[in-house]
This record gives sequence, C-alpha cells and structure tokens, in this order.
Amino acid sequence: MRRSILLAAPLAAAALLVAGCSSSSTPAETSAPAESFAPAESSAPAESTAALKDPGKLTIGLIPSTATSENLGVWTAQFKAAAEVFGYTIDLCDGAGDPTKMEACMSGFVTKKVDAIVTMALGGEEIPNGMKQAAAANIPVMAEGTSVTPGNEALYTGGIYADNIVKSGAATADFILGNADLKDRPIVGVEITQNYGGQGYVNGLRDELIAKGTKYTDLRDTNLADLINSMTKVSEAIFTAHPGKIVMIDFSDFGYALWGPTVKRLNRESEITTITRFDNPSSVKAMKEGAPLITAVTKQWQHWFDLLTALAAYHVDGTPFPPNSETVNEPGATVAAIADFPAGSDRFYPFDPALKEQIKIWEKTYKLQPSTLSAP
Repeated sequence: MRRSILLAAPLAAAALLVAGCSSSSTPAETSAPAESFAPAESSAPAESTAALKDPGKLTIGLIPSTATSENLGVWTAQFKAAAEVFGYTIDLCDGAGDPTKMEACMSGFVTKKVDAIVTMALGGEEIPNGMKQAAAANIPVMAEGTSVTPGNEALYTGGIYADNIVKSGAATADFILGNADLKDRPIVGVEITQNYGGQGYVNGLRDELIAKGTKYTDLRDTNLADLINSMTKVSEAIFTAHPGKIVMIDFSDFGYALWGPTVKRLNRESEITTITRFDNPSSVKAMKEGAPLITAVTKQWQHWFDLLTALAAYHVDGTPFPPNSETVNEPGATVAAIADFPAGSDRFYPFDPALKEQIKIWEKTYKLQPSTLSAP
C-alpha cells in the first residue's frame, strides 16, 4: 500500500552536489559473483514459511548525480545486489552532472509511475520541479549516500539514508590531530563552496580544527563549472606555496587522481600526504602501490540496507518511513591507511559478507529471491 505524502515547498535550484563525488573516472567494474548468497534454508515449520510476507514487485527509479563517478558506480552496484533479493527492479537514469537532466529523470520516473525514487549525492535543490511532481503522484523520494543540504530534509519524503558528512569531516580532523606523523604538519586543502556535498565535509573538518585550537593553513576554493581543471590548478598552487611536509585534504573521492602525478613529478611523495574520501578501487590500488594516500571510509552499504528495509515495510505494511535521526550515520567515517584494511581485502568494510548477514535478517520477514550479484 502507498501512503499519502506531504512535501515542503522546494528551494530554488542551486549548485550540483558532487560529494558522491562526480569525477572524470569511469564507474568501477563489478566483479563476477564468487558465490550465490541464497537465503538459508529454515528448519521452522511449513506454516512459518507460508507466513513470510511478499515484498512485492517494485520498480525503483535511481538518479546518481553522474554515472561517470567511480564511487557512485560502486554504490549503484551495491544497491542492485541488495535489491535483487527482494525481486525489485532498479531503473537507472544518469543525472550527468546537469540539473536539467536530473529534472528530466524525475519527470520520466513520475510518468512511468515507479514505486519510489532514490537520488544519490544530490542536495535536493537541483530538482525542485521533480520533487513537486513526485509528491503530487504520491511517490516517495529517498536520499542515499550523503546528508542533504540543510533545510532540504523535508523534500525527501521517503527519508535520508546517508553519512553525516559534517561529522565525517570532524572525524577526519580528529584523526589528523591524533596522528603522530601528521599532527604538526600544515593542513591545506581544496573546498567547493558552490556545493554542499563536498563543502559540508570541509566545514566539519574546519570547525573541528578550530574547536581543537588550530586551523587550516591554506584552504582554497574550486570552480564547480570547471572542476577537474580547477582542482588540478589549485592543488599545484598550494604545493608551490607550501614546501616541506603537509597534509592535503580532498573534499571528493578523486582528488589524488588529479594531483598525484604532480606530487610524483615534484618528488614530494614523502612530504605530501593526501586524505581523500571513500575507498574506491582506484584509490585502494594507488595505496597498495605506495601512494601517500589515506582515506575516510564508511559503511556505505548500510544505507542501502536501511533504505530497502524501510521501503519494503512501507509498501507491505504501510509503516511510516523512519526519522532521519535513525538513518543518518554518525560520525559516519573511519580514517584508514592501507595497513588498516582487513587482510586480503580491497575494501575497509567489505560489502558481500555484509549482504550475506543482512539477508539472514530480511529472510525472517520476507520471501526473498536468490542472491547472485556481487559488488565492490
């Protein structure tokens, strides 16, 4: 069943959210499944199995801010793998880094009468018309990945399932100040004031540094309209201005891919340590090859599990969506070097074992399909 949804008046369209973040890299390839995670056979009486609920045949519209982001490619693969066990269909529409395209995706999903719309790495202000259309059609809109722009929470009528990016930034600051090798270095970095998805993380880090009696030595803005070139040029200017050992903060998941070659060319790999966001396959590969790179990682897959749990309960039983206080992770980040990763793993928090455990929980309530998909 579907509940009637009220929607607050949307804000005017603003800058594109990148803290998924959008990048020029291609989506991560999903590895072939190593095993099938079919629901475990139960020894319960037959009538117990018969009492399991049918989660329905839902179609979920998914809008990543851009499908060219490696990180969002990972998140999409995780969502598809988790949704598969419910038998849900994922209809992907690439936001392509363009609010006009995102609005078209929203309109298309409303026309198709999907059962829910999920946005990844959007703040809410990019799709005001789409939000109105979805509300009029009683289609819940759900945010996934990162907390949304303050003031836009009510736009997401199906809830927000995300990292608290401000507290993720604060956790990164605490890591730096508690690390013997980094705490006395100048802290420098890039920010993106046009975009909350990246800037919220920087704000949290900056404010925590101030609260602990220190601050950024050099923090420079970048241009959202020409982000790749801007980040590359600004990072080079920062490196020139600060010889010696520094900590370089990346608001995105792809900064080191842009300025890593400069670090090598300057022969400063022993001096410049970058802290990036998310353990993308390319970042982990660079870390394993000895790059001076540390990453702020999260249990990203938990958001998909929470979202699907809430969506199934809403459609099957009419259960209200949970409050954001229950679905936005806090602090939402663990800062890790490659030596901190589980032995033999390319992910700090591996997805496939987590899905296997989550299936054991879901199968107590719902009739599930065999799990055949894997994800990074």
